[in-house]
Amino acid sequence: MSKKHSDIDDILRKVFEPKPTQIKENLEELFENRIDSLSITKTTALKMMGMTVRTLDGILTGQQKMLDYTQLIKLSNFLGVELEETTVLYVKKLQEVHNPEEDLEKMSQKVKFVNEKFNLAEMRKVGLIKSLSDYDDIIERLCNYFGLTNILDYREPDINVAFSSGKRAKRNCAIMNWMYLAEKTCIELRNTNEFDQEKLVSYFPEIRWQSMDVDNGLVNVIQQLYQLGVTVVFIPSFPSLHIRGATFEVNNKPCIALTDYVGFYPTLWFALVHELYHVLFDWDEIRLSSYHISQEQQKSLDSHSANEVEADAFAREYFFSTSKTNEVRGLIKNDNYIREFALSNNVHPSFIYTFYAWDTPDADKYSWARAKKFNPDTTRLLRKIDFPFGNNMSYSEHIKNLRRTIYN
Repeated sequence: MSKKHSDIDDILRKVFEPKPTQIKENLEELFENRIDSLSITKTTALKMMGMTVRTLDGILTGQQKMLDYTQLIKLSNFLGVELEETTVLYVKKLQEVHNPEEDLEKMSQKVKFVNEKFNLAEMRKVGLIKSLSDYDDIIERLCNYFGLTNILDYREPDINVAFSSGKRAKRNCAIMNWMYLAEKTCIELRNTNEFDQEKLVSYFPEIRWQSMDVDNGLVNVIQQLYQLGVTVVFIPSFPSLHIRGATFEVNNKPCIALTDYVGFYPTLWFALVHELYHVLFDWDEIRLSSYHISQEQQKSLDSHSANEVEADAFAREYFFSTSKTNEVRGLIKNDNYIREFALSNNVHPSFIYTFYAWDTPDADKYSWARAKKFNPDTTRLLRKIDFPFGNNMSYSEHIKNLRRTIYN
């Protein structure tokens, strides 16, 4: 064979000889090239892999430090790359983005902090977090809900608080979390109106009749109190809490936090007026004392207990007194009569049924069932003031929405 023919054969062999593909040292480029070659979108690729955009982006950028290994298998199959090579590229990206030893120490610190400051089982129960072991996701969700840039920025509040609580109120993670949200929300709402106690007293008679408007009445009162220098916010309750509300100080002005303690509409209003009693009569004490915690059926005779009894009595007399309950006792089953009687007393009918049930728990075994039956649907009301645990809205978005719709 001549040298010419030998050269031609060598050239042809090189042209048609398959060469091993050189894997690019970048998963992001591999992914982009793959979807380009298939002429599909990233969204389609995610559906094909059964993967979330957060997980994929975390793998490609090296931000996803904790990972279910099956996700790498899915990506490897999609890219058409050996699993071992995909894993090597992922680990290499992790090493570029993170210092393993330093990150491990920081993560260990955060995990310890989170376990000390938050009851994760309770957080999962209310839907705030989805996992008890994926701390990257836990921390991200907690930061999103509590308005934190770094979870280590969370500080248990040291504020003067007057609690209106249920039977088992105690200092625990949930109380600290609830208080933190209450204080932070009032700070972020930035009430620039001066607090005028005399104007608050003058406004008081306007509160009760607003209760008849389930969807808008409480929001109207919150707006009007804000103009008087009193900031009232709604903070959702954790299951372990038995708190109706709290009164505390921000920038020398009274703030009140309410919660949906037992799901009864009248309780929201009762708690509001209970807390306003503290603003009117215990304000100096609240500003000076470290904590003012009160519990239902509290047997001690300290000043806090006495104040709570007086605040409860004030709220009860304001809305629907015991004497009025006694007046309607014999006609409690007459729905039309109760409705008319409530209208003439400027309260929602549910107040009569709830107070009657409270007064006669043993005398009428159907009293609470009746109160529940006539308890109005508060869905539209709470939608305006609530920040649900399971929602995807960030804390900053929640505050902006409140400023735009209520606190302005």
